[in-house]
Amino acid sequence: MAKDEISRALQESLVVIDSSVLLDLYRVTPTARKEMIDSLISIEGNLWLPHQVALEFHRNRVEAARDQLSFYDETCKSLETAQNQALQRLNEFANRSALDKDEKKRLKEPLERAFGIAVERVKSHQGVFDLTISRVLNDDPVLKTLAKLFEGKVGPPLPEAEYVKAQAEAARRRDGRIPPGYKDRAKRTNPDGDYLWWEQTLVNAAEGDKPVLIISNDEKEDWINKRIDFSLGPREELVEEMRQRAGVSLRIINFATFLEAVRVDSPVSVSRETVSQANIARRQGEKRSRRIYVSSDIVEEYEAHIIRVLERRERELEVKTVELGKAIDDPDMKEVLDVQAAGIQYAIDMYRSQLSELREVIEHAPRVKGDLALYIENNSLRRALVERVHEEKKRLADTS
Repeated sequence: MAKDEISRALQESLVVIDSSVLLDLYRVTPTARKEMIDSLISIEGNLWLPHQVALEFHRNRVEAARDQLSFYDETCKSLETAQNQALQRLNEFANRSALDKDEKKRLKEPLERAFGIAVERVKSHQGVFDLTISRVLNDDPVLKTLAKLFEGKVGPPLPEAEYVKAQAEAARRRDGRIPPGYKDRAKRTNPDGDYLWWEQTLVNAAEGDKPVLIISNDEKEDWINKRIDFSLGPREELVEEMRQRAGVSLRIINFATFLEAVRVDSPVSVSRETVSQANIARRQGEKRSRRIYVSSDIVEEYEAHIIRVLERRERELEVKTVELGKAIDDPDMKEVLDVQAAGIQYAIDMYRSQLSELREVIEHAPRVKGDLALYIENNSLRRALVERVHEEKKRLADTS
């Protein structure tokens, strides 16, 4: 939508807020949070919250605040790790270059000073963040404000029979890769959540005659149609389902786009810094959405599996190296063995990379309800762990 279309849609539509937006209010500065909430207040007459979204907000608000607090600590730890690695490399350089003690000190001092300043500045910015876990538990200002804003605007839960039916439909969609919600199939808890609030939205939309505008930072492919990582709008299947079930149109925008529209066409004050923070929070949300929740047993088993594979492959490479030595006078055989050895070395490098990344993410992973919350960029490693999570869930289901 063009900007003027967004402004018009905000005034004419049933505006549905996803929990990803509400939870990001815990991940921004107090100033940005106030402007974000003021922006929501400016359209409060059209706001509506599915019951499932409210439920997920209550379940996850403390963890959202903990995310932001952990972010500062993790940044400091990452800087300290980078400093230690850089100093180690400088020590190696100094030793190999036979530098004396004074020259080695002069070499390292600027680096130590720069990292020290950076860590102190990060800690000073942490002091601006006003939410502690204790405050969120006992006197949560975000919860108070949202409770007032959404009073009378939260939908009912599905009746028991409809809830059971929706859970079955959510499972069918996950298996058939039918939007929304199939990207949550690796979740150990609440894999049905996206479909449940979508169903609640369909039911509510069918009772009125307003088009539906969803504000959400969930931009996974089971919600958003993307081309070359560019968001084109909601999945066609969702647009069609909304039209068939409720007879109205469907649009989806992210929170930063909403704030930009408010900033341009509303008397509400929204700074560029607030829009920027919303974008940063959204990107962090994309990263969090790729987290997988894995038990320590599964992680330990897979780590042991990688080590066993590495040991086997390294033995295979030793054998090939010996064979290559014997085939020195046979160019054709040497070429064949070279290709085989290169394939084995590629596998060794791949598994070493997996092992290194796995150990690094384990070291920094938070625990959620006993499981490790792992963010893994290596797609083959991620797939391997997701498969093991699925196998474990199937095994538990078969034995229960």
